[in-house]
Amino acid sequence: MYKIMLVDDERNIRNGIKHLIDWDGLDCEVVSDCRNGKEALDYIKDNEVDILVTDIKMPVIDGLELCKNIKENKYDVEVIILTAYSDFTFAQKAIKYNVVDFVIKNEFIEELPSAVEKATEIINEKRKESKKIQLSINDYNEYRLHILTRLALSQNVSIKDIEKYNIDKYNYCISACEINYYDGEKENNSSIKMIKNFLNITMKDYDSEVVPIKDNHIMIVILIDKNKEVTLNKIVQHFNEILLMVEEFMRLDIKLGISQIINETSEINNAYKKANEALSRITTKGNTLYIYDSEPMIDENAVNINIEQFTKEICDITLKGDKENAEIKIKDLGEELVKSDKSFEQCKMDILIICSSIIRNVVKYDISQDFNQIEKKLYKSINDAKTMFSLIDISKHIVDIAISICTDKKDIRNKLVTNVDNFIKINYKNNISLQDISNALFLNSSYLSRAYKKSTGITVTDAINMYRITKAKLLLKNSELKIYEIGLEVGFSDPAYFSHVFVKYNNQNPTEYRNSNM
Repeated sequence: MYKIMLVDDERNIRNGIKHLIDWDGLDCEVVSDCRNGKEALDYIKDNEVDILVTDIKMPVIDGLELCKNIKENKYDVEVIILTAYSDFTFAQKAIKYNVVDFVIKNEFIEELPSAVEKATEIINEKRKESKKIQLSINDYNEYRLHILTRLALSQNVSIKDIEKYNIDKYNYCISACEINYYDGEKENNSSIKMIKNFLNITMKDYDSEVVPIKDNHIMIVILIDKNKEVTLNKIVQHFNEILLMVEEFMRLDIKLGISQIINETSEINNAYKKANEALSRITTKGNTLYIYDSEPMIDENAVNINIEQFTKEICDITLKGDKENAEIKIKDLGEELVKSDKSFEQCKMDILIICSSIIRNVVKYDISQDFNQIEKKLYKSINDAKTMFSLIDISKHIVDIAISICTDKKDIRNKLVTNVDNFIKINYKNNISLQDISNALFLNSSYLSRAYKKSTGITVTDAINMYRITKAKLLLKNSELKIYEIGLEVGFSDPAYFSHVFVKYNNQNPTEYRNSNM
């Protein structure tokens, strides 16, 4: 629906136009009627108006001055002039202000609808053209982003495309960014949109692109016009402002690795690698950035780390349940790795070795845990990590899991017995075996048999039969069921076998037991 404004110093004219024209039929609504040009301009500044119908002769600001203001301020409003026969010479002066049409006041009922339709056609054409331009801009920006992404990931890009999309017009600064979400919330799209907004606020003098790479990892590309002199310190200052905004407005933990400024498109991939290398060196908690140093980041005289020794010490401390010292040792390891001559991929492998060793050492304490699933999650987390801080955090999480399992070994063994006993209580009427129970509890049957007997002094088969006989004795005392019916009720399909087992645990058969308890 098109929004109409009426401007005339005569109330009767305004009311007549408002009520005598079928605005609904024209898909229009009158949103305002004003007495002069000043009131009209005040309204247009803060409100949307599509078509303005105005008189020429008015106090304060007349119609011609109103048209002039609209054109000079580039308000997107189509103007229709109301004029008397005697004012037509004035109306002609309004032509230079791109007025849509002129309508004689005395004939507005017949002529104004046609003028409004002409105005809406112009509006529709402008909107179509604007949409085409916007689509063209969006397509351009989208493909430019595609090219920058390919360059960063070292994929082929033609020289023609680089020139067509002005990729070589800029210098670049690349940032590798890891996003961690508080409380496990993950709204990647909204987070990226917010970061784009922060970039637009803090780096309004440069173009920028935000590229989702994988899960919580994104790349930020700062495009700097080659004609502008911009230092890395200035870019870093802007990134620090973004981190402050994130801390204030978003539930995110963001870490940034920042490359040096480069002036060749062929260096974009190398800059992205350096940004990732800088990112990997972050060990601290909270919103942080690390700048890639053009000098070697690694000490050439660094001593190799004894990972075997670290593994043994961390495992021993963990198995003792000493969480505080285990975490201190892990933090020490992280700092040593940062100082070492190891690549980040090698650091990942070292952390994986240590965490896997911890898991293998706690398996014996609670075999009911799905350690395969824990190791799968561990591998994925380490593989996805982009910072040393993330690797340290993953290691601490594995220590937490291990300590929770090892805190009280007796309780853990009792848990196995309890799980077996509960299964028997629920399923004793069915034809169950040791294998059925081990399958249900995801345990090795040999391990289950040994662990259960060690804790209780009896076998799992004894436990099944003893529970069944206990139930049978209650039925023999308190029911009139026949012996074979009681056998069936407690899980024995063969009456002879029921009698044999009953004698084994009571030194008398079911009939004798019933008679002695009458």
